[in-house]
Amino acid sequence: MKSRAIETLERQVEELSRQLELANRARLHLQAASHDLRQPLHALGLFVAQLRGLAPEVEQKRIIEQIDAAVSALNERFNELLDHSNVDAAALSSNRKDKVADSPTPVCASIDRANGKLIVVIDDDPLVLDGTCGLLRSWGCRVVTGDSGSSALAALAAQRQPPDLVISDFRLSDGKTGIEAIAGLRNAFPKPIPAFLVSGDTSPEPLHEARASGFHLLHKPVDPMTLRAMLNRVLKKNQLTDSC
Repeated sequence: MKSRAIETLERQVEELSRQLELANRARLHLQAASHDLRQPLHALGLFVAQLRGLAPEVEQKRIIEQIDAAVSALNERFNELLDHSNVDAAALSSNRKDKVADSPTPVCASIDRANGKLIVVIDDDPLVLDGTCGLLRSWGCRVVTGDSGSSALAALAAQRQPPDLVISDFRLSDGKTGIEAIAGLRNAFPKPIPAFLVSGDTSPEPLHEARASGFHLLHKPVDPMTLRAMLNRVLKKNQLTDSC
């Protein structure tokens, strides 16, 4: 016959196991919600930066419509998050100390190396793709876009030249990573193409994979000036490599 102490201990173990399971489910839910919330926030910042650039009146109307769409997407995700916020208050609070990986800090560039460059942007979120494309064009870049590596490569066919830089989201809807998409583009051209990654996923894995493959990774939402600084940094490094 079990002693009272053993029965008490077993109940404590069962309760701890239950709390651990609840905390783990809450953590996974918050990670997914964080990624989905960062997408429209990132797009919103890009559209606002375009407006600051004093776009023509007709273009301003289009940008405002896209800002409205980004805000709507953000509100929808917040409502979904609130609907699931009662999973377990203790489990949620136990995950507030989750680490957020460091993003590269902005670098002040005295020369805008991005002007006139052909940039490939790969992202499966239409708002982010539109926002990034518009912002890069306002900086004088030529832009080719795609929601996957293969679609970006197909769009590049009309350019008849390799791109100067690739910016890719880390996780793409075709099941591939941005690292794989960049590799596919690089394999199509004889010279190495500089690239970096962006991601709404703040878990450690994307950052570790990016660093292991030699890429910088910026976490969404990315400040437009940080994005511009990264463009200049990567292009400068590539120019220095070519001159050696």
